[in-house]
This record gives sequence, structure tokens and C-alpha cells, in this order.
Amino acid sequence: MSEKEMISLLRHKRHDWMNQIQLIHGYATLGRQDRLMDQIDQIREESEQERRLLNSHSYDFSLWLITFNWKHDQFRVKYSIHEDIDLSRHDETLTAYGRRMIDLMSLHITEEALYEGSVHIYQGYESQTISLSWEWNGLFKDAEGLKQRLNEEGFIATVFENEELSIEMMIE
Repeated sequence: MSEKEMISLLRHKRHDWMNQIQLIHGYATLGRQDRLMDQIDQIREESEQERRLLNSHSYDFSLWLITFNWKHDQFRVKYSIHEDIDLSRHDETLTAYGRRMIDLMSLHITEEALYEGSVHIYQGYESQTISLSWEWNGLFKDAEGLKQRLNEEGFIATVFENEELSIEMMIE
């Protein structure tokens, strides 16, 4: 990562933190104790998930996931890691599969729509297996064609009413 990219990353993180602080300040000023506590809990949970990701020893995948929302105008993703796991062995594969999934999805999106997603990362049944469950919401063009293409490339995809896309990945 170049110095310019590092500064850009820090600038985005600072911007996100300032947004969180402004929300907390606003709720505190308005006396909205319930919303204030909800916001603090949300920040605490997001920080815990970020800690797990950063401690997973998957430098490329972690960077790709952390910077994802800043680099993709039409996609937003949240992530959760169910336990502390070592992803170092799968780092390049996770990143390549994630990028390929987004490349394929990008061929089936509508202009100016926002696609919101989540990914749950967890240890598979076998200790060396990593599983990822992606859930995407948004109106996809030719959703069945997207599903077929994803399945042909090794993903396990399901589409519901052209607006919900579920993608399972297992990496050994």
C-alpha cells in the first residue's frame, strides 16, 4: 500500500468516526438516551467485528472488506465474524472470490440503485474450511442469469423475487 493509499484509508476512517461522534452528540443533545445507547452498542459491535477481521491475519481480504463501502458506489456491505479465526491461509482466495462475485453482480445491477449486503464468516465443519454467507438486497437485472453464472463459477447462489440474492462460499 502506498503512502497516498494509506492517507486515503485513514481519511475515510476518520470521516466514519466523525459521523458516529456526531450521531452520539446529537442524541445526547436531544436527550434521546435510548437512541444514544443503541448507537453506542452499534459502534461497540462494529468495533468488535473489525477487531476480529483485523486479527484474522488476512491482510488483503481485510483491507478489501474494510475499504469496500468507500470503493463501490452502488454496494454497501456489513460483515460479521462469528469467532476469532485465522484466515491467513485463505487470504488470496477470499479476496479473489469476493472481487469476482462483485464483478459478476455488477453486470446485473440497475443504474443508481443501492445494493445492501452482509457477509457472515465462520469456521466450517472441518477446521481448515472457511464458510461465507452473503446476503444482498436490491433489484437485479436478469437475476436468474446472475444466479446461473455465479453457480457456474463455484458459488452457491439463490435468488428470491429478483431482489434478494443469497451466495454461499466454502473454501478449503
